[in-house]
Amino acid sequence: MAAVGHHTTADGRSAFRVFAPLKNSLSVLLAEPPGRIPLTADALGYWHGSTDRLPPGTLYWLEVDGQRFPDPASHYQPQGVHGPSMVVEATPAHSPGWTGVKMEDAILYELHLGTFTPEGTLAAAQHKLPYLGELGITAIELLPLAAFPGERNWGYDGVCLFALHAAYGSYADLKAFIEAAHAHGMAVILDVVYNHFGPEGNYTGAFAPYTKSAATPWGAAINFDGEYNHGVREFFLENTRYWLEDIGFDGFRMDAVSLIFDVMPVHILRECTALARRIGQAQGREVLMIAEHLRNNRFVTSEQGFGYHAQWNDDLNHAVFARLTGETGRHYANFGSFADVEKALRDGFVLDGTRFDQVYKYFLGTDAASTQGFEHVVHIQDHDQVGNRLRGDRMLPTYGRAKALLGITAVLASPFVPMLFMGEEYGETAPFLFFEDFSDQPLIDGVRAGRKADFAFDGADGVEPPDPHARSTFEASKLQWALLDAPDNQAILALYRQLIALKRSGWLGPRQRDQVQVRADPATEVITLATRHTLTVLNFSASPQPYTPPAGWQPLLATVEARADGLLAPFAAWVQQRG
Repeated sequence: MAAVGHHTTADGRSAFRVFAPLKNSLSVLLAEPPGRIPLTADALGYWHGSTDRLPPGTLYWLEVDGQRFPDPASHYQPQGVHGPSMVVEATPAHSPGWTGVKMEDAILYELHLGTFTPEGTLAAAQHKLPYLGELGITAIELLPLAAFPGERNWGYDGVCLFALHAAYGSYADLKAFIEAAHAHGMAVILDVVYNHFGPEGNYTGAFAPYTKSAATPWGAAINFDGEYNHGVREFFLENTRYWLEDIGFDGFRMDAVSLIFDVMPVHILRECTALARRIGQAQGREVLMIAEHLRNNRFVTSEQGFGYHAQWNDDLNHAVFARLTGETGRHYANFGSFADVEKALRDGFVLDGTRFDQVYKYFLGTDAASTQGFEHVVHIQDHDQVGNRLRGDRMLPTYGRAKALLGITAVLASPFVPMLFMGEEYGETAPFLFFEDFSDQPLIDGVRAGRKADFAFDGADGVEPPDPHARSTFEASKLQWALLDAPDNQAILALYRQLIALKRSGWLGPRQRDQVQVRADPATEVITLATRHTLTVLNFSASPQPYTPPAGWQPLLATVEARADGLLAPFAAWVQQRG
């Protein structure tokens, strides 16, 4: 594997390597001062050339067969994804003594940089790191940072996969953010999208067949197994190496990997995880690889399979949310019973190959009995579960504090790896809406129509979702940090901190599944999760329920104030410890 795009050689020269098979000519056009660097093709379709070292900030284009485009491997797009590429020299994050965070110790916090702070930048987010450290977070997951069209986007429409989105800051800002997180004991994981390119600003097709026709929600898939796939595979493997080694991220969350299609002898996902492990071993640190697969396939985390450390498991979210809210549409079509909640907490996968999936229309999933708790990342809210709702509403403002806190207690008491969605820890009420900043009007109109049709299909015909293109939609999604001044929000935050501290100590929800005993009473809808040190009691009933703790257990915390009659309040959670 060799560098792609602009890079510096061992003797200090600037070099370019561009994959463009079947093309007749390719040159680098320097913007200021004007200049041209002709490139020469080799037998495998790569074009090469070098020149005296170009200073950082140099703008350039690639001219292929007489047409000018940004570099597909550009490291920075200061004028947007349609503008010239820029030479940058990023320095890897350096944290002496840092060895990373093991999956068994991960408390994940998912955040979107653009809405996490009023400024929406890396520098501003860095100031919140002490707060996240005090909360007990051990790993921050950043939604995608690869350059996308316009200023605002969730990040899943990235088109320049090596380029830090300019609105978020500089590589110096990113380096400082990662190093500061390490200083507070937190790893930083990057969300990457290797299943498609965004719909605007993707110029890879001008160089090589980077995509192929396939049935995905976004159109074309990545060409990992068709003609000239060798250059495409190398592009993505080099992208993996770049973010982990040259920049210094502590791992990846890989988006929708079930929609990465590959029939080559070694699957590209296995190549990615193997490369990440080699980097971690060489540098003496943990490099975590998490897959969003969402097909409940134990093969994803097995050594004989793709070799991920963990995979997102939405079943606990779906089971708990559907039971507490009564919603059984969209993602929740397969859920709604109390038995689903019990099975999710005990087995991990509710859809384990024995139940017909109402969404995908087949028997989905595998038995998770052979997996450990740390192979499952669970949550009660995430960017998809919130953002793909009509109003982008969070659980707490819509369904109340009791149900929201019962839900997070179930997540943290489970034998799985918990993930929080930014703001939930203090009771954020602002929505997280879908937003974009495309410049192509037909695309903007198409997104608006698509969102409206999607929700009409879900039963909200005639109801207008917030305009994805309006800046006000983006602004409405920003966290309201002033809420932390309110006593109620401080109380929620204190409860989260206490639960997380218990999780980190191993008293609550240890990640070895045989250390958490799950019992459920369908008559009362009360579930207990017992460990060596704690007993968690969850009331999923809308009615008060009698519950007498076994002898020797003392109250530790409660999500709902204790009743005078001693009954377990509706939708209450208790955590008790041995006396």
